[in-house]
Amino acid sequence: MSDFDYDSLHALSAVVREGTFEAAARSLNVTQSAVSQRIKHLEERLGAIVVVRGRPCAPTELGLELCHHIEQVHLLEHQLRRNIESASGQGNDRAAQIRIAVNSDSLATWFPTVVKRAARELNIHFDIIADDQEYTNERLTSGEALAAVTASEDPIQGFRRMPLGEMEYMAVASQDFARKHLADGITSEALQRAPVLLFDRKDTLPKQWLLSALGETGELKGHMIPSYDGYLECCLNSAGWGMMPVATVEKLVRSGRLIELVPKKRVRTPLHWQSSARGSELLRQLASIVSEEARKKLIWDPDRI
Repeated sequence: MSDFDYDSLHALSAVVREGTFEAAARSLNVTQSAVSQRIKHLEERLGAIVVVRGRPCAPTELGLELCHHIEQVHLLEHQLRRNIESASGQGNDRAAQIRIAVNSDSLATWFPTVVKRAARELNIHFDIIADDQEYTNERLTSGEALAAVTASEDPIQGFRRMPLGEMEYMAVASQDFARKHLADGITSEALQRAPVLLFDRKDTLPKQWLLSALGETGELKGHMIPSYDGYLECCLNSAGWGMMPVATVEKLVRSGRLIELVPKKRVRTPLHWQSSARGSELLRQLASIVSEEARKKLIWDPDRI
């Protein structure tokens, strides 16, 4: 292909981002037929399939590379506009939109300051995918996100990894819950019988804590609450015991509204920032903001990071 058909690349990016041709058409304000024609045209020019049709649609390896290309073009264009308007003394009111994946506990604690600073300093608008920290890296490999806060220590091909620090968790429950379910002591057996709170089916923190704090683990059953606020409320209303970031529940423990099941027995989850290795200056500036804000709230232990 001698040059790029950017209308087709925009259509491909929208299909991968939105998951369906119909949703992609709505986001681009065109017909579904137009999106289909653009993808077909792109595949005919390339002589290769770029997206696997399904629900959701998924990019092929080539399609993923093209998605990353168009995202980089958007960021480079935004950076160029910033430079031109800065040189001419004009303001830049066109924000760049970046799709990233962030774990829910970071969204509920330290990441909102990243959003605020990035909007003010870099004129960035975020399209954030919330997921478990152990799985946000999959959003990178699928092409859904350009960067992610992830617990994965393994660098992904084509991405740069930067350690951010560790988020510390404690096991908590209400006093009423403890009186009802843990009256004979806080043991692994008692906690396995009692209802547990899980963020989703991917959530392994309660089992990690059981093994670390009590030396054994087993089958846990309870409620799946895929919302930080809902999860905390369920801890407070005695629906179950669960794992909460220390920074957000210390005051509740001190006030007696929650109890720490085994004092000072906690688990830490290392977090990392992974972003495209072919990133623009804008992505590098964003990485600096992410690092600075993470250092303010997360635990930084050079021996563990």
